[in-house]
Amino acid sequence: MASKTYASPLLAKCLVLISTKHLTMKSWQYLIPFFFPCLLAAQDLPTPIVGQLFAQPGINNGSPGRGLSIEYERQPRFKLSGGAMEGNENGKNDVEAKERFEAKLKFPLLLKNEWKVLGDIYHSFERYYFDAIDSASLYAFQPLDGEMLRRTRLTGYLFKSISARSYLALRFEVSSNGKYNSIAKFQRRYMVYRASAVLGIKKNDDTELGLGVTFNDNFGRRTAFPFAIFNHNFNERWGIETLLPIRYRLRHNINERNLFSIAAEYWSSAYSLDLLLPGETAPQEYIFKSASAQFFVEWETNKMSSWTWFALRGGYSYNFNSKFVLPGTRNAGRIDAFPSSSVFVSVAFFLAPPKDYIQANSSKDK
Repeated sequence: MASKTYASPLLAKCLVLISTKHLTMKSWQYLIPFFFPCLLAAQDLPTPIVGQLFAQPGINNGSPGRGLSIEYERQPRFKLSGGAMEGNENGKNDVEAKERFEAKLKFPLLLKNEWKVLGDIYHSFERYYFDAIDSASLYAFQPLDGEMLRRTRLTGYLFKSISARSYLALRFEVSSNGKYNSIAKFQRRYMVYRASAVLGIKKNDDTELGLGVTFNDNFGRRTAFPFAIFNHNFNERWGIETLLPIRYRLRHNINERNLFSIAAEYWSSAYSLDLLLPGETAPQEYIFKSASAQFFVEWETNKMSSWTWFALRGGYSYNFNSKFVLPGTRNAGRIDAFPSSSVFVSVAFFLAPPKDYIQANSSKDK
């Protein structure tokens, strides 16, 4: 078997602790929205590997952790109809492109054999560029055109190794999601809070099971959902990494410096913004929600230097219906938006420790 993908002292230790993302299959389109909040709460919980005395993060040959990363995604031309008030015909709009940028840094706060405490700083924005907006939906989509919809998140992680084959992971998050001009705006209308817990069991170095639950406060609307983790290596070259029911990745380790994956990812966002409804004189606070299931192939390579990685991803985005709703509700004041599906491409740069550094420092921890 290849070396285990976890690191140790200081920043290097946390680079491989978190490596999962939001994933799913297109056939789940009606079930996924129910489970999406669990993805937001659990997407960054690492998966442990059996150590000599304590369960440690990572599985054999797993996808490299991203301690410091920058990613850019672009989805070219698609349609976005809707936005009309009740009784009126929906506007038909052409979107030139939708782009998303994100940067994140994870760092250790406490590192001991059976305990690990990590922090996470994350910032992202997405932006729509319209070719033209129909007059019937101008009030809904004009506030999106060329504007940054931001998310700034602070996260804390606590990992407790119960034994050589079991662990407990806790995650606490606060984020500011909305249309504003600063890097972050921690006002009540923009706030999202999440907490989640996972109990995991390792059958061996190549198979891991986990059950968890997440609690969410999304703009005043509170929910709780279960989720499950299943990771397994078939052999030294092939493995799967999942966060059920929303993440699926088939991984092929070409060699120590190149990984190829076929995957599906459920992606979603929600932002607080103001709309000036037709006939009104004062803007109304709304939450804009969008979601998609992305089916893609990804290549991750470590050719630039021993610590630096590059990832290229391309595929098809099946866009679910978007909507504007009043805060703290599921559908009150709903204004529908209907995006068409399209292809997408993304590039990422991230840091992960090299194999010899991992081997040297993991041996010191035992």
